[in-house]
Amino acid sequence: MNSAELDQAAAAIEAADSVALACHIAPDGDALGSMLALHHLSIAAGKPSIASWPAPFVVAPHYRYLPGLDLTTPPEEFPAAPQLMITFDCGSLARLGELAASARAAQQLIVLDHHLSNDRYGTLNVIDVDAAATAVVVRALAERLGWPL
Repeated sequence: MNSAELDQAAAAIEAADSVALACHIAPDGDALGSMLALHHLSIAAGKPSIASWPAPFVVAPHYRYLPGLDLTTPPEEFPAAPQLMITFDCGSLARLGELAASARAAQQLIVLDHHLSNDRYGTLNVIDVDAAATAVVVRALAERLGWPL
């Protein structure tokens, strides 16, 4: 993971009035858990945050226990042109479904991922192909922000 990219991502989050968080369609544990983690941390730090994923807006039964699912927002209520949008574990705009329009319209788009195949579609791409999961990237970002875990 590039330290400069991590610094830039932290600075962008600090400068933003709010953050719009999104993971890919039919989210898996890494995508959903990473997004929810940063959502919780943002709220705890006093940074307004909204979190969603593309329709269908449901999660697999084995993820329904994750804390914070009740704090997520249906995709139709996601901001059309967020100041700052962050995607999680999402290799391409196509995997964002209807939220891809918000990603294209965002003033700044940060992509957090660990897949080599990522299209690097963000204005800032924080991709660590040596990380076991996107959650590792989120943890590093939280530490860089000074947000307690």
